[in-house]
Amino acid sequence: MCTSRIIALLTDFDISDGYIGAMKGVILSINPNAVVVDLAHNIRKFDIRYAAFIFLSTYKYFPKGSIFVGVVDPGVGTQREGIILKTKNYYFVGPNNGLFSLVAKDDGIDVVIELKNKEFFLEMVSSTFHGRDIFAPVAAHISLGIPLDKFGPRLSLSKFVTIDIAEPKIEKNNYIGEVIAIDSFGNVITNIPGDVLINEKVGTVFLLKKGEEEYALRYVRTYGEADHLESIILVGSHNYVELAVSMGSGAERFKLRPGDRIRLEKLG
Repeated sequence: MCTSRIIALLTDFDISDGYIGAMKGVILSINPNAVVVDLAHNIRKFDIRYAAFIFLSTYKYFPKGSIFVGVVDPGVGTQREGIILKTKNYYFVGPNNGLFSLVAKDDGIDVVIELKNKEFFLEMVSSTFHGRDIFAPVAAHISLGIPLDKFGPRLSLSKFVTIDIAEPKIEKNNYIGEVIAIDSFGNVITNIPGDVLINEKVGTVFLLKKGEEEYALRYVRTYGEADHLESIILVGSHNYVELAVSMGSGAERFKLRPGDRIRLEKLG
């Protein structure tokens, strides 16, 4: 049995608080051979939607069989379930609050287990820190090869919490979509697939419409092709259409937030 499994952590904890270190300590106390990776921390507090997007855009870059622990958990200590999601190729451990719904849709659900067996928790479980006391030790035990059915019963898929993101509408020279995330640079990531811009020429102008507001954005392939503080549209590294301001914040200029509906109209 190989015990040097990768366990990747995503949290909304700050590195200065000691919470992340405590989770790593728990994991390594159970499996000293685990390879613990910091996937992302300091996620915007309680922003389940953004954390779900980070999982979606990163998990495939890890070896199959990797274990992910997610702790963006405003419902900690309530009746929300703690779960293991086994997709086709990976494992995810955390709260049942939509955090894993995008990867579940992308990689497919094998099984969802509700965490019930306290044998695999720490002896003392805090009502405010399940990341340390439940999710970290469960992930470590998975890395040791413990069968998933030992952790608890299967959770009905009807109880698996999902995040609702509407499908984009792709029409000729018009694209209707939704803001799915805003990164730390203020770049606005939409759910419009980047393939719609694959044949566009640099310099093509698009009109961004949000309610009564309209903004002209120039298509570029990379930020370096834009003028300072220019409003631009491009395909980001996630292969989704992004709305941005060169060396500035697209979210601030366009007054956009996750969940907002937008329309893009190609001019000319």
